[in-house]
Amino acid sequence: MNFAELHSYYMSLGIDSHVADLKEKGELIGYPKDHRLVVEKGFIYFIVDGSVAIAGKDNELIAGNTIEYMPIGLMERYCPLVAFDYIAMTPISVIKISWENFDAIFFNSDPQRLTELTTILVYMTIFSLDLHYERKQLTSYQTIKPMLSRYLYRSQTHKNEREGIAAFIMRRTNLSRTHVFRVLADLKEGGYITVEKGKLVSINKSLPEEY
Repeated sequence: MNFAELHSYYMSLGIDSHVADLKEKGELIGYPKDHRLVVEKGFIYFIVDGSVAIAGKDNELIAGNTIEYMPIGLMERYCPLVAFDYIAMTPISVIKISWENFDAIFFNSDPQRLTELTTILVYMTIFSLDLHYERKQLTSYQTIKPMLSRYLYRSQTHKNEREGIAAFIMRRTNLSRTHVFRVLADLKEGGYITVEKGKLVSINKSLPEEY
């Protein structure tokens, strides 16, 4: 699986007929970068614009990122045992909607809405599996390699995200700062990647299979 291809296909599905109802029945709220979104009981949150990272409660290691139309708080609603932190990686816009209105939009109206919600949840699972595969490779380099493409794609789709490539990798893995910087420096010296002011700008040629 390739994150960029998966995400592009997901965005091509046009599963957004419910968005107008969300805006009508919910509350649109803006938050700055680094804001921790607190999930209040009785509410679901939809990210309209921006990037939100998902981490375990009281654990700075990022487990993943939200995808468009992902309903934050739905997992907590049906399984109150789970606990996640949601951190704004860029300024974000959020629609906050009550459980009652959420149910009215997705369960008590057009069946297409339920199909859209099911599709969103399926892709949430697919992206989670993709992340698991990416970060459970045999070597640290095999973990870093696909993350370079993921970072480059995210920087193209989230223009306001300012996280550097080294921080992006370290916040999502247990790899040491020294090792990450060494791998990036060697790839840059070999002409494989271009890094400017800490940000990955381009992958210039096929990355080596082994490090």
